[in-house]
Amino acid sequence: MREKSKRNIVLADCKADEVTTFVKALKYNGRPFCVKSHISNFMRTGKFSELRRYMIYFFVALKYFLCRKKYNVIVGWQQFYVLIISFYCSLFKVKKSNILVAANYTYKDKKGKAHKIYKWFMSKCLCKDYLDYIHVPSNEYADIISKEFNFPRERIIVTTFGVNDRYKKLSILSPPSDFDKESYALAIGRSNRDYDFLIKAWEGIDYPLVIVCDTFKGEIDNPNITLLTDVTGEDSYPYISNCAVMIVPIDDGSICSGDTVLLNAMALKRKIIVTKPSTLAEMYVKDKENALLTPKEEETFIRTVKQVLYSSEFDDLGDKARESFLENFSRHSMGVKVSEFINKK
Repeated sequence: MREKSKRNIVLADCKADEVTTFVKALKYNGRPFCVKSHISNFMRTGKFSELRRYMIYFFVALKYFLCRKKYNVIVGWQQFYVLIISFYCSLFKVKKSNILVAANYTYKDKKGKAHKIYKWFMSKCLCKDYLDYIHVPSNEYADIISKEFNFPRERIIVTTFGVNDRYKKLSILSPPSDFDKESYALAIGRSNRDYDFLIKAWEGIDYPLVIVCDTFKGEIDNPNITLLTDVTGEDSYPYISNCAVMIVPIDDGSICSGDTVLLNAMALKRKIIVTKPSTLAEMYVKDKENALLTPKEEETFIRTVKQVLYSSEFDDLGDKARESFLENFSRHSMGVKVSEFINKK
């Protein structure tokens, strides 16, 4: 098939309009991209939902692997769609026919018996003969992945993640029915979160905390903490837009995670606390300018939370967060950066 008749696509696991600004910024040899949306990010309610998600990853990737000659460039907004295409190419040793780009790449090792299998699988996904680029939001993380999987460092795109600016729509949302406006702290997300630390530290804070996570299985014995396991997607925005402070407690500081939650909170003028070490501190957070960084040391963390809640020192932290978001963290700018790389091919 001639190159001019081939298409450029973005494979997403969300509604197409969520990545519109990113896609519009993408160009390959002056030609645009279109979105192919395959929803896989359902609420995780147990092993069956996990299995369903993995099955979608593999079936979607198989579909595009089998018709790969129709495309010049395939960008995976959902990283696994493209990673598994690369896996199939590596496994069957087919002739390379397109540029493959895995955006928003994150690798988190598995424990126990799954460790060797998952690492072998990921090494096949990151086969440099088929996968052209991966995108990560941290130079430090790019160095780690390059060394771990012998993937060429010059083919790792390092740029910040981006979210759409929906301030006008989301900032007017009413607070959740169980809470008054700005009367609670919020921690939200499932990937690489240290909720055990947060729950333990919250024993020293007499203030309502809402944790939104559909996979957390730990014990909570604190009347000030509410755990919600049935809030996902759009339903989470009323909680974000009305919280007094957003807390992002990071587990492994070397893994890229928490970007989406952080940027949505910044866009909505929320005061934000991020535990360190964290890759978020490298690319997004300037301490005491657009958010606060605190080590995972209980007394320091408690003091930081109380300063945000009860002191006037950081009254303008939310406004500064939004200013920082508007200047630096759009999906359009992310698309421009990815385009620069793929047009080198």
